[in-house]
Amino acid sequence: MPVTLGASSGGAFPQLTITQSQTWVPLMDGNVCIHVVGAGGGGCGWYASGTAGGAGAYFKIPSLAVTTAGSFTLVVGVGGGGGFRDNGGSGGASTVAGTGLTGTKTAGGGVVGNNNGTQGVGGQFSGSGENVVGYTGGAGGGAVGAGGAVGVHATGQAGGWNTIFSGQGLLSSLRSSSGGVSDAAAGGLAMSGYGIICGGSQSGDTVYSQDLGSPYANKGDDLCGGGGVYTGGINEYVIGGAGGIGGGGGAGWNEHDNASYRVGAGGRGGDGIILIQYLPW
Repeated sequence: MPVTLGASSGGAFPQLTITQSQTWVPLMDGNVCIHVVGAGGGGCGWYASGTAGGAGAYFKIPSLAVTTAGSFTLVVGVGGGGGFRDNGGSGGASTVAGTGLTGTKTAGGGVVGNNNGTQGVGGQFSGSGENVVGYTGGAGGGAVGAGGAVGVHATGQAGGWNTIFSGQGLLSSLRSSSGGVSDAAAGGLAMSGYGIICGGSQSGDTVYSQDLGSPYANKGDDLCGGGGVYTGGINEYVIGGAGGIGGGGGAGWNEHDNASYRVGAGGRGGDGIILIQYLPW
């Protein structure tokens, strides 16, 4: 079922947040703006390279007249899993089709980071009509693979824009890269409404530990990618940051050459989402 959320929730012009695939019948006549985000690809957990997932694509239908006699098929993509000593998974596409629309419009899912050293690319937008505007998701990237971000106003920011050397030990050099950040950063999706979609400003945090009891890495803010993390030491465990809604997951790269003591896990890609906003015009 759709959830009412955002700046216009509870009033005459609600915003519906769709997190699961479904058939949607408009609850009232009016004009709506529809925002669609594909799911992010997962990060790789590997010893030979650190690669991250690309973000999902984004598109916007600025204004569409709907009535309670119409119906729409809404598909929400599921984020790609992070890899554990292996590749992760690619994100699923989010799509919209239905009454008054010219064919199916698609926000493609981001591609997984591959253990052959290839960074994941961002999902692609496809569709036409109804003044639709869409952008490619940000790619995974950086010296330590970090996830891409969803682009609302242009192609999403690639991951890896900032690499931090966090410290050195006898057996390792620990470093991390920041995931891509939304170009619509304004406090997250809950700030959205009246034709506007908002993201967050923080990429997903990574985890470094010397035991396996550590929690999962924190996910990024809405529309942001997960950070990537590298170590090269024995008995050290790293987990890439998970992508926020639509964001790519970061790499977990442990380069130590003894597989028995090497644990790296990539961050999960963020799920897709669809926002349907009733407009006062």
